[in-house]
Amino acid sequence: MTNVTLDLKDVMNLQNFSGIIPLFPLATVVFFPHTLLPLHVFEPRYRQMVTDVINNERIIGMALLKPQWEKSYYANPPIYSVACMGRIVSSEALEDGKFNVVLYGLKRVKVLEIVKDLPYRLARVKILEDVQGTNEEAYRERIAELISRWNRMLGKEQESHKINIDTELTLGNMTDALASLIVSNVFEKQELLEEDNVQERGEKILNNLETRLEIISLTSKKRNQIIQKRNLN
Repeated sequence: MTNVTLDLKDVMNLQNFSGIIPLFPLATVVFFPHTLLPLHVFEPRYRQMVTDVINNERIIGMALLKPQWEKSYYANPPIYSVACMGRIVSSEALEDGKFNVVLYGLKRVKVLEIVKDLPYRLARVKILEDVQGTNEEAYRERIAELISRWNRMLGKEQESHKINIDTELTLGNMTDALASLIVSNVFEKQELLEEDNVQERGEKILNNLETRLEIISLTSKKRNQIIQKRNLN
Protein backbone atom coordinates (compact mmCIF):
# COMPACT_ATOMS: atom_id res chain seq x y z
CA MET A 1 0.00 0.00 0.00
CA THR A 2 1.32 3.42 -0.88
CA ASN A 3 0.49 6.72 0.81
CA VAL A 4 -1.43 4.90 3.54
CA THR A 5 -3.46 7.05 5.92
CA LEU A 6 -4.19 5.42 9.26
CA ASP A 7 -7.42 6.19 11.07
CA LEU A 8 -6.38 5.96 14.73
CA LYS A 9 -9.28 7.94 16.18
CA ASP A 10 -10.78 5.95 19.08
CA VAL A 11 -8.75 2.96 17.92
CA MET A 12 -8.59 1.51 21.46
CA ASN A 13 -12.27 2.09 22.25
CA LEU A 14 -13.70 -1.28 23.27
CA GLN A 15 -16.61 0.05 25.29
CA ASN A 16 -19.17 -1.74 23.12
CA PHE A 17 -17.01 -4.74 22.21
CA SER A 18 -19.25 -7.71 21.39
CA GLY A 19 -16.80 -10.36 22.59
CA ILE A 20 -17.02 -12.18 19.26
CA ILE A 21 -14.42 -11.73 16.54
CA PRO A 22 -13.57 -13.31 13.19
CA LEU A 23 -10.30 -15.21 13.13
CA PHE A 24 -7.65 -14.89 10.46
CA PRO A 25 -5.19 -17.75 11.13
CA LEU A 26 -1.78 -17.69 9.48
CA ALA A 27 1.23 -19.98 9.73
CA THR A 28 3.98 -17.37 9.88
CA VAL A 29 2.44 -14.33 11.63
CA VAL A 30 2.14 -13.56 15.33
CA PHE A 31 0.57 -10.17 15.99
CA PHE A 32 1.11 -8.03 19.11
CA PRO A 33 -0.82 -5.21 20.80
CA HIS A 34 0.14 -1.66 19.84
CA THR A 35 1.89 -2.77 16.64
CA LEU A 36 0.80 -2.37 13.03
CA LEU A 37 0.24 -5.30 10.67
CA PRO A 38 -0.25 -4.79 6.92
CA LEU A 39 -2.15 -7.61 5.21
CA HIS A 40 -2.91 -8.47 1.62
CA VAL A 41 -6.19 -10.40 1.76
CA PHE A 42 -6.78 -12.56 -1.29
CA GLU A 43 -8.45 -15.80 -0.19
CA PRO A 44 -12.23 -15.64 -0.86
CA ARG A 45 -13.35 -16.50 2.69
CA TYR A 46 -11.13 -13.82 4.21
CA ARG A 47 -12.13 -11.29 1.58
CA GLN A 48 -15.69 -11.96 2.80
CA MET A 49 -14.50 -11.52 6.37
CA VAL A 50 -13.05 -8.07 5.65
CA THR A 51 -16.24 -7.07 3.82
CA ASP A 52 -18.32 -8.17 6.82
CA VAL A 53 -16.30 -6.34 9.50
CA ILE A 54 -15.34 -3.19 7.65
CA ASN A 55 -18.52 -1.31 8.58
CA ASN A 56 -18.95 -2.83 12.05
CA GLU A 57 -16.38 -3.21 14.84
CA ARG A 58 -13.55 -3.46 12.27
CA ILE A 59 -11.90 -6.04 14.54
CA ILE A 60 -10.07 -9.16 13.35
CA GLY A 61 -8.29 -11.74 15.48
CA MET A 62 -4.91 -12.92 14.21
CA ALA A 63 -4.15 -16.48 15.34
CA LEU A 64 -1.18 -18.76 14.71
CA LEU A 65 -1.81 -22.10 13.04
CA LYS A 66 -0.41 -25.12 14.86
CA PRO A 67 2.18 -27.34 13.14
CA GLN A 68 0.95 -29.68 10.37
CA TRP A 69 -1.75 -27.20 9.40
CA GLU A 70 -1.06 -27.99 5.74
CA LYS A 71 -2.99 -31.27 6.00
CA SER A 72 -6.31 -29.52 6.55
CA TYR A 73 -5.88 -25.85 5.72
CA TYR A 74 -9.26 -25.49 4.03
CA ALA A 75 -10.99 -27.39 6.84
CA ASN A 76 -9.98 -24.98 9.62
CA PRO A 77 -6.92 -26.67 11.16
CA PRO A 78 -6.07 -26.20 14.87
CA ILE A 79 -4.83 -22.84 16.10
CA TYR A 80 -3.14 -21.64 19.28
CA SER A 81 -5.78 -20.45 21.72
CA VAL A 82 -4.09 -17.12 22.53
CA ALA A 83 -4.37 -14.60 19.72
CA CYS A 84 -4.21 -10.85 19.24
CA MET A 85 -7.14 -8.85 18.00
CA GLY A 86 -6.60 -5.76 15.92
CA ARG A 87 -8.73 -3.03 14.44
CA ILE A 88 -8.64 -2.13 10.75
CA VAL A 89 -7.19 1.38 10.58
CA SER A 90 -6.67 1.44 6.82
CA SER A 91 -8.34 -0.48 4.02
CA GLU A 92 -8.06 -0.51 0.26
CA ALA A 93 -10.48 -2.51 -1.89
CA LEU A 94 -8.78 -3.66 -5.09
CA GLU A 95 -10.46 -4.12 -8.46
CA ASP A 96 -10.13 -7.92 -8.33
CA GLY A 97 -11.99 -8.14 -5.01
CA LYS A 98 -8.89 -8.43 -2.87
CA PHE A 99 -8.04 -6.07 -0.02
CA ASN A 100 -5.03 -4.35 1.43
CA VAL A 101 -5.61 -3.59 5.09
CA VAL A 102 -3.60 -2.43 8.08
CA LEU A 103 -4.44 -3.66 11.58
CA TYR A 104 -3.59 -1.89 14.81
CA GLY A 105 -3.05 -4.36 17.65
CA LEU A 106 -5.54 -3.96 20.50
CA LYS A 107 -5.41 -6.77 23.06
CA ARG A 108 -4.32 -10.31 23.68
CA VAL A 109 -7.34 -12.60 23.70
CA LYS A 110 -8.10 -16.17 24.73
CA VAL A 111 -10.28 -18.09 22.29
CA LEU A 112 -13.07 -19.62 24.40
CA GLU A 113 -15.15 -21.24 21.70
CA ILE A 114 -15.77 -21.22 17.97
CA VAL A 115 -19.34 -20.06 17.39
CA LYS A 116 -19.26 -20.33 13.59
CA ASP A 117 -16.99 -22.29 11.25
CA LEU A 118 -17.86 -21.17 7.72
CA PRO A 119 -17.00 -19.37 5.57
CA TYR A 120 -14.50 -18.23 8.23
CA ARG A 121 -14.25 -18.84 11.95
CA LEU A 122 -16.05 -16.61 14.43
CA ALA A 123 -14.81 -16.96 18.00
CA ARG A 124 -16.01 -15.90 21.41
CA VAL A 125 -12.97 -14.49 23.17
CA LYS A 126 -11.83 -13.22 26.55
CA ILE A 127 -9.57 -10.19 26.70
CA LEU A 128 -6.28 -10.88 28.53
CA GLU A 129 -4.92 -7.87 30.38
CA ASP A 130 -1.24 -7.48 31.24
CA VAL A 131 -0.12 -8.53 34.71
CA GLN A 132 2.00 -5.68 36.02
CA GLY A 133 5.15 -6.18 38.07
CA THR A 134 6.86 -4.21 40.81
CA ASN A 135 10.22 -3.70 39.08
CA GLU A 136 9.20 -2.76 35.56
CA GLU A 137 11.25 0.43 35.37
CA ALA A 138 14.50 -1.46 36.01
CA TYR A 139 13.66 -3.89 33.21
CA ARG A 140 12.74 -1.07 30.86
CA GLU A 141 16.00 0.78 31.56
CA ARG A 142 18.07 -2.37 31.09
CA ILE A 143 16.39 -3.15 27.77
CA ALA A 144 16.91 0.43 26.59
CA GLU A 145 20.61 0.17 27.55
CA LEU A 146 21.05 -3.05 25.54
CA ILE A 147 19.29 -1.57 22.53
CA SER A 148 21.66 1.40 22.66
CA ARG A 149 24.68 -0.93 22.86
CA TRP A 150 23.41 -3.00 19.95
CA ASN A 151 22.89 0.05 17.75
CA ARG A 152 26.35 1.44 18.59
CA MET A 153 28.03 -1.83 17.63
CA LEU A 154 26.54 -1.83 14.13
CA GLY A 155 28.39 -0.12 11.30
CA LYS A 156 26.90 1.93 8.49
CA GLU A 157 26.64 -1.15 6.29
CA GLN A 158 24.40 -2.71 8.97
CA GLU A 159 22.14 0.30 9.40
CA SER A 160 19.04 -1.71 8.47
CA HIS A 161 19.62 -4.03 11.44
CA LYS A 162 19.45 -1.26 14.03
CA ILE A 163 16.58 -1.43 16.50
CA ASN A 164 14.55 1.73 16.11
CA ILE A 165 11.87 1.94 18.78
CA ASP A 166 10.84 4.49 21.36
CA THR A 167 12.73 3.45 24.49
CA GLU A 168 10.41 5.60 26.61
CA LEU A 169 7.54 3.18 26.02
CA THR A 170 6.08 1.35 28.97
CA LEU A 171 7.67 -2.04 29.55
CA GLY A 172 4.56 -3.81 28.29
CA ASN A 173 4.44 -1.87 25.04
CA MET A 174 8.21 -2.06 24.63
CA THR A 175 8.34 -5.84 25.01
CA ASP A 176 5.50 -6.30 22.52
CA ALA A 177 7.18 -3.99 20.01
CA LEU A 178 10.48 -5.83 20.38
CA ALA A 179 8.82 -9.25 20.19
CA SER A 180 7.33 -8.19 16.86
CA LEU A 181 10.55 -6.59 15.62
CA ILE A 182 13.52 -8.71 16.69
CA VAL A 183 12.22 -12.21 17.48
CA SER A 184 12.39 -14.27 14.29
CA ASN A 185 11.14 -17.68 15.42
CA VAL A 186 7.35 -17.76 15.13
CA PHE A 187 6.93 -20.16 18.05
CA GLU A 188 9.07 -17.97 20.32
CA LYS A 189 6.85 -15.08 19.28
CA GLN A 190 3.79 -17.12 20.23
CA GLU A 191 5.32 -17.81 23.65
CA LEU A 192 5.76 -14.07 24.14
CA LEU A 193 2.19 -13.43 23.04
CA GLU A 194 0.94 -15.99 25.55
CA GLU A 195 2.97 -14.40 28.38
CA ASP A 196 0.72 -11.84 30.05
CA ASN A 197 3.22 -11.12 32.86
CA VAL A 198 5.04 -8.00 31.71
CA GLN A 199 8.25 -8.67 33.66
CA GLU A 200 8.42 -12.24 32.39
CA ARG A 201 8.21 -10.87 28.84
CA GLY A 202 10.92 -8.40 29.79
CA GLU A 203 13.16 -11.24 30.97
CA LYS A 204 12.72 -13.10 27.69
CA ILE A 205 13.47 -9.98 25.65
CA LEU A 206 16.55 -9.27 27.78
CA ASN A 207 17.83 -12.80 27.09
CA ASN A 208 17.29 -12.28 23.36
CA LEU A 209 19.19 -8.99 23.35
CA GLU A 210 22.04 -10.35 25.46
CA THR A 211 22.43 -13.31 23.11
CA ARG A 212 22.47 -10.98 20.12
CA LEU A 213 25.14 -8.80 21.69
CA GLU A 214 27.26 -11.82 22.60
CA ILE A 215 27.10 -13.13 19.03
CA ILE A 216 27.94 -9.79 17.43
CA SER A 217 30.80 -9.26 19.89
CA LEU A 218 32.30 -12.67 19.07
CA THR A 219 31.84 -12.04 15.35
CA SER A 220 33.53 -8.66 15.63
CA LYS A 221 36.51 -10.14 17.53
CA LYS A 222 36.88 -12.91 14.96
CA ARG A 223 36.79 -10.39 12.12
CA ASN A 224 39.42 -8.23 13.80
CA GLN A 225 41.66 -11.27 14.34
CA ILE A 226 41.41 -12.15 10.66
CA ILE A 227 42.24 -8.59 9.62
CA GLN A 228 45.24 -8.46 11.97
CA LYS A 229 46.51 -11.79 10.68
CA ARG A 230 46.26 -10.56 7.10
CA ASN A 231 48.09 -7.36 7.96
CA LEU A 232 50.93 -9.33 9.60
CA ASN A 233 51.32 -11.39 6.46
